[in-house]
Amino acid sequence: MQPHYFFALVLPDNIKKRIAEEMKGREELFKRLVHVEDYHLTLAFVGAAALSDLEKACVLIKENIERLPAFELKLTSFGTFGQKTSPRIFWIRTNEPAVLFNVQREVAAACRETGISIDEKPFRPHITTARKWAGSDSYTPAVLPEGLFFTAAEIALYETKRSQGPKYVKKWSCLLSGSGEESEPWRS
Repeated sequence: MQPHYFFALVLPDNIKKRIAEEMKGREELFKRLVHVEDYHLTLAFVGAAALSDLEKACVLIKENIERLPAFELKLTSFGTFGQKTSPRIFWIRTNEPAVLFNVQREVAAACRETGISIDEKPFRPHITTARKWAGSDSYTPAVLPEGLFFTAAEIALYETKRSQGPKYVKKWSCLLSGSGEESEPWRS
């Protein structure tokens, strides 16, 4: 089977650890918790694509987003997709700053410009943390603790490896301006 790809905002390790700590008490409520290393915020889901097209998209994305500033992103609350009483996806919402939507538009535009088909659903920024409700009672909304925020600075291309965990492998990344770090080259 051909690998699938997506572009995402990378979460810092300390935020991933805080999310994992918050999810510890919920492992019996869901059939699958997302692996701590797999937490991310999807900007454009690609699916299957030619590596040459992905490399072209990475060049365009780097050119377009290096001028955008790194920005503060706050994690604000939990949310769900699916039935309210037994959700299929459990996720974390952000404060949705305008620059996040600008970054997402630039990533999506670069994909389209290089001929890559992406999922065209409206952008709903979130971090998936668990799948498939397994609790014996109906789901009741959970409260996210205060103080989860970070500087969003890195955009990456991930490849999905379905048979392993963590299942997302970073293939490339670049940084927003003002992050003070170096971008990563393409990994074969």
